[in-house]
Amino acid sequence: MEFNHQSVLAEEVLSFLDKKKSLKIIDATLGLGGHTLNFLKNRENISFIYCFDRDSDAIEIAKKRLEHFNKKIKYINDNFSNIQEHIKTKVDYIFADLGISSYQIENDKRGFSFNSDERLDMRMDKNQDLDAHHIINNFSTNDISEILKNYGEERNHKKIANQIGKNREIAEIFSCKQLSDLINRINYKKGKINSSTKSFMALRIAVNNELESLEKFLNNSTKLLKSSGKLMVISFHSLEDRIVKNFMKYLEKDCICPTSKMICDCEKTSELKILTKKPIVAKSAEINQNSRSRSAKLRIGEII
Repeated sequence: MEFNHQSVLAEEVLSFLDKKKSLKIIDATLGLGGHTLNFLKNRENISFIYCFDRDSDAIEIAKKRLEHFNKKIKYINDNFSNIQEHIKTKVDYIFADLGISSYQIENDKRGFSFNSDERLDMRMDKNQDLDAHHIINNFSTNDISEILKNYGEERNHKKIANQIGKNREIAEIFSCKQLSDLINRINYKKGKINSSTKSFMALRIAVNNELESLEKFLNNSTKLLKSSGKLMVISFHSLEDRIVKNFMKYLEKDCICPTSKMICDCEKTSELKILTKKPIVAKSAEINQNSRSRSAKLRIGEII
């Protein structure tokens, strides 16, 4: 199966990679390998890349795309939050693209797509037990409402959760399409963006524990970067971007004492310099070619 895979902000990310010294990189979110392929094709000075992904199927597809460079790559099938368990050396760059893979969206059998008649799934790691079907058919309506509100910022979270509760009393909500149709009847509006987008995003985040994994990844990543090493993260929604932004801001601070204190005694030192005071976003030409790039934000920090 062919997938419409386009790496977001590829040129912008590449522009921050050194052209001279030998580089070791961690691609913490390999996906179908687009960014890693871009790195290796355009920077001959890259000596090695550690590539992480929770999705074993995506890794197999990426291996075929990257077969020319496989001597420079180690593939690791694990959550990027666990990078410290696998990497025992310091690296020059750590990169993460937090967007969902085109393979997962376009492959109906993975249960992410709005129009799929397959079972609701949304697991990035197919070996884990919890999936979207279990949440929708077994969690309380209050819990579902909280997931939609907190992870999707869904305005009609209570209405949607209550309707889910009513529908599943009659029969289980089996497929993505069934759930999407239910949500669209509540959120009915015409437009290019599917009205169930926020709810589907919220479910995906809950299924894959994405925000907690992101926080753990960020905390572990700085321990693996050399001095002057760079952390580069592309996020696609406000919850992720806020976590990345606040993390980098905290590391950049050299004092966390309350403003009421006259003398600093917190012993906090600055660990990182933010290189993107405002996040880098896609240019109009890229957005015209790849609509999903419209929400992408790239933030970069350099270890002091």
